[in-house]
Amino acid sequence: MPAVNDAQLPESVLTEAASGLAEVATEFADEIGGPPTLAEFLEVLGWAIPTNSDVVADSFPEPVSLRADLKGNKRYSSAEKSRVGELNDNVFEEARDHLLTLFRQLNSVTGAQVTPDDFAAAVLQALNTDRITLADVTGSDVRKVAVDVPKKRAAKAEVGDILAIPVQGGNRLGVVLTRNRFGTALGLFEGVSANGRLTAELRKAPRKLPVYTEDSLVKNGTWQIVGHDESLLAEFPTEPEIYHKPGAWPGIDTGEHGAAEPADGPLRLIGADEAREVGLADGSYRQTYAAAFLQKRLTDETS
Repeated sequence: MPAVNDAQLPESVLTEAASGLAEVATEFADEIGGPPTLAEFLEVLGWAIPTNSDVVADSFPEPVSLRADLKGNKRYSSAEKSRVGELNDNVFEEARDHLLTLFRQLNSVTGAQVTPDDFAAAVLQALNTDRITLADVTGSDVRKVAVDVPKKRAAKAEVGDILAIPVQGGNRLGVVLTRNRFGTALGLFEGVSANGRLTAELRKAPRKLPVYTEDSLVKNGTWQIVGHDESLLAEFPTEPEIYHKPGAWPGIDTGEHGAAEPADGPLRLIGADEAREVGLADGSYRQTYAAAFLQKRLTDETS
């Protein structure tokens, strides 16, 4: 079968993809107060790749960096400061859901795992429909979209690996709990380790809710793998849920106090005590996908 970049997507697939990605841009606009630039839109998609899916090729870097050319062979660039860091998780969750649907459809079309080139070609075709509202360019003016793929790809951290995340005064340590459609789950230990060693004192500290992130800072060496201890998995939920606030989506019941979503099951409505415990009630709950955002948050906590 032909690769996606060799032919146009089937009309039904393209229509659904364009509609879904247009919803991502609309969600961005609702949160930020205006539509995304092309750079911001591509950045959101890059963070939302469902890399843990079996329909996605291993050749995808994390995070994915997308670049674009405009008609007239002009390399696209934006002079505006990115606002992606200001977004709440629901934009990334919606983007991830739409991309997973698209990737499964591409897999059906090609009979193979989706490659970075397939993905870039599909994004270009969706942009060219002009259904996606952008702040600085018109989608039909985009001539090319490509994924920057590093020549060398570092290994992913495995379940049970202990990661050292640099913060002020040393490192915060976390153990890789699982990898699923939400990303890579980390169980974080409270306190700072000066040398990257998980001491008995750190192990005795109270636990916080695990977080989901991605592997980009492991791959580039910022987060070091400093050990492996699968016995640590028993100290955390091994398949952490993510939480959604009441009224998160139209037509979906997330309850009076919110709902929890496992990676492989239906939503579970939660009560007031659980909503308060996880930080959903006071708005402090955040499910972090970007590794850089997580490191910044941990650094801020120790400053």
